Amino acid sequence: MKQYVKKFLLRYPRVYDVVLQVYKQTWWRYKQHKANKDFQANANEVFGKLLQVMQELDLVWWIEYGTLLGAVRENDFLSHDVDIDIGIFLDTYSVDIEQIFIKYGFKKTRSFLVDDGVFAREETYEYAGVGVDIFYFKVLQDKLIGYGFRAKDGLSPAHTIQKYGGLMVREITFPYSGFTEYEFKNFNVNIPKDFDAHLSAFYGNWREKNTNWNPYTMAQNVVYLENKVAKYYEY
Repeated sequence: MKQYVKKFLLRYPRVYDVVLQVYKQTWWRYKQHKANKDFQANANEVFGKLLQVMQELDLVWWIEYGTLLGAVRENDFLSHDVDIDIGIFLDTYSVDIEQIFIKYGFKKTRSFLVDDGVFAREETYEYAGVGVDIFYFKVLQDKLIGYGFRAKDGLSPAHTIQKYGGLMVREITFPYSGFTEYEFKNFNVNIPKDFDAHLSAFYGNWREKNTNWNPYTMAQNVVYLENKVAKYYEY
C-alpha cells in the first residue's frame, strides 16, 4: 500500500511536495522524536551487541561520524542522535556481514549501492529500535574516502530516484594515518589516529556544539560525483 501511494503521488509532483511538507512537519517529527527516545533507552545495549557482531566478523572497523564526535567530545553518544555510525573498509565486504548481524538479532532495513556495491555502499541494521549505519571506505595513499547519498537540490529523494535512476553520490575525503584504540562505553574501539584532523575535515570546529550544523550544506570535504548514482533499497 505504501509503495502504491508513493507511485501515485509521484505522478503529481505538486501534490507530492505538499504531502511531503505536511509529512515532515508531523509524522516525520514524531518518528524522529521516538527514534531518539529509543536510542537513549537502548543505545548502550545495542552498542554492546554490535561489538559482539564485529568480534565474530573479525574485521577492521571504527566508530565514525556522530558516534565518533560524541565519543571524543562528550565521552557519550550525542544527546540528539538516533543511530550508531561505524566505518569498514569496502574491500573487506562480504555476505558474512549480513549473516552475522542477523544471527545476533539485527534486522537489515536499508542499503545504498553504487555499481551494485562495487564502487560504494552503505547499510543499516536495526536492533531494539536503534539503527547501526555501516559506512564503507576506501584508502588512497594518505586519504580515507567514504560516500554519502542525498536527493538532488530542489527534488525529493523519490523524485530524484525517478528522474536520475538513483540518489546523488557525495564523495567524502578525510586525512588518513591509521587507527588507534580508544575506550568508549567500557569497550576498546578503534578511532582515527588523528581524530582531530578527521573530525575537523567534516565538522569544522567540532569541539564547539553547533545545533544548526547541516552535513549536506556545511561539510567542506565533500564533492559530488556527476557520473554516479546510488540505488536505494528498503527491506
